[in-house]
Amino acid sequence: MSDPFPIFQLHSDSPDVIEQLGSKEKFWFRMKDDKQPWLFKFTRENTGEDWSEKIASEVARLLEVPAAEVELAMFMGKRGCASHSFVKTEEGFDLVHGSEVLAGRVLGYDKSKWRHQCSHNIKNIITAVESAFPTRQSIHQQLCTLAGFIVLDAVICNTDRHHDNWALLRGPSEQGKKTVHKIAPSFDHASSLGRELRDDRRKTMLAQGQVEKYALKGSGGIYWLESDPKGENTLNLAIRAAKEYPNYFRPWFERVRRLRSHDISGIVDRVPADWMSLDAKQFCLKLMSVTVEKLKAIQL
Repeated sequence: MSDPFPIFQLHSDSPDVIEQLGSKEKFWFRMKDDKQPWLFKFTRENTGEDWSEKIASEVARLLEVPAAEVELAMFMGKRGCASHSFVKTEEGFDLVHGSEVLAGRVLGYDKSKWRHQCSHNIKNIITAVESAFPTRQSIHQQLCTLAGFIVLDAVICNTDRHHDNWALLRGPSEQGKKTVHKIAPSFDHASSLGRELRDDRRKTMLAQGQVEKYALKGSGGIYWLESDPKGENTLNLAIRAAKEYPNYFRPWFERVRRLRSHDISGIVDRVPADWMSLDAKQFCLKLMSVTVEKLKAIQL
């Protein structure tokens, strides 16, 4: 068995900037000799938002999906996670969030509405990304990357891919003007892997064989059709989108097919026992075994 994941220990003098965005308390800090800052996010009580973020980042690495680097962390005795920034602001780069991308390219899109935003659907997202890049080759590359995010979400049951949880990376061009370079790495995966459940509920679902039902029940942040009453389930979204747009999804499904159970268990096992209970680990492993097998069964 590999060593447990390390835990960053932050002190009261660590943060140098406080970020006010979002619903969770968070702040930026810098590690010694690291030009890129880290974002510390406190874990909400009675959730596993710290280990879900960490496991998600490791599963993304396993699938080779571009994603933020995440570490478990503590600040003044409180648990959280630290996400390494991939935006080189000192070189003139910034993010254009999906809400801005869609608002600028889909007529009537309301970027201020992220709950029940039915216009945040697969067709509009593809149309917006297509119009953001100049060539067929670049469009194909970026939509392939976005497809990887959707497959990752399916594996980990990430229900929070709303329009501010993906972005384009913008920076200087050879002409000196800012231009969109590529889809930014995936980020913010806390709402995954049953992180909101209590252990007694996990035990019940494991004992009664209800984990697959759980995987297929939740709705995500991306809609299939604008007329749908809620966002599509993450697993169903990946399967439907793969059948509709196989050229973007085929490489990711091939990588999922190469996954082995020990690859995933090796990640979950490394979460320290005092951070993630045995019931949470067993549920997490069963959940991903269900989603991976569902994806493996799809032929493209």
